[in-house]
Amino acid sequence: MTTTKDLTERLTGLVGEVPDVTEVVELASPGPEAFVRRNEKLFADLAEAAGIPLDASQGGLRLADRSVYRGEDGGRAVTFHASGALTLHAGVDPLDDLFDEVLPDEKLRGLVDDQVARLGLASLVDREDTLTFERLWKLKAAGADREGKVSEPVLTRAVGAYRHAVRDLPVLGRASGSVEVTGSGRLSSLTLTLRRLSGDGSGATLDKAVSRRPEDAASEVAARLSRLLEGREEDVRLEPQLFAFGYLSLGRRRAQSVLAPMYVAAVTVDGGEEAERSAHVVAVAGSEKQYLRLPVGVRTAAERRSA
Repeated sequence: MTTTKDLTERLTGLVGEVPDVTEVVELASPGPEAFVRRNEKLFADLAEAAGIPLDASQGGLRLADRSVYRGEDGGRAVTFHASGALTLHAGVDPLDDLFDEVLPDEKLRGLVDDQVARLGLASLVDREDTLTFERLWKLKAAGADREGKVSEPVLTRAVGAYRHAVRDLPVLGRASGSVEVTGSGRLSSLTLTLRRLSGDGSGATLDKAVSRRPEDAASEVAARLSRLLEGREEDVRLEPQLFAFGYLSLGRRRAQSVLAPMYVAAVTVDGGEEAERSAHVVAVAGSEKQYLRLPVGVRTAAERRSA
């Protein structure tokens, strides 16, 4: 149903404006201990701003790839040693403090933006960078009685996703920040995956790379998917969801020393009624010279979420 040529053309049509030259940006590369100490200070400020009783200064449980802190009333915080990414959970039960009704998107957006302002998240990135709203998710739940009658869905949480931009280019990958709020507007959870923070000493320009043409990158993405499908791409429906140019964050369990230009594609594969539908993410170099070593292969959406 879809040829490699068709997929290449459809991907190319999705990408926005691509600069002729892109800066390769140096990142600070502190070790795990430095990330832990930095984030313990961040947890103190964030927990206080959100009203979460958690004291990370007392130390946490040190695991191989992360440090975990537990506070009163179920509060929890995590630092990922490789990247410095962090999560903070208020400990609110998933079915407590629900929304009385499904509010319009603009009101839900206002609730998550209010938390972003209260937490001071914009001040965490360098003044030359930006952290901007990208999209809104609504989490809902429904129940059923013994007769199988299903209740009307209830809005349980609103989640705002935010994207970090460096040198006016988005840092692609998982959301740079996500803020989840309850029905009363309280913070339920926070995730930050920022590769560059204000005052961390990063930001030097290591090189200026000539950008690769979108059609060449799209052709490589299509070829990789063709190999994955063992040449059966014409027997399935390939639906491009995203093809973007920018920098790439390798995930919170991977260390990273540079931001380099990359193309990232998201494609769904539909094999028909009897076949499982799957989603795949492919990243390829955004310049002829490759500055960032990537894991080999194509990642499914589930694999991407776990990174």
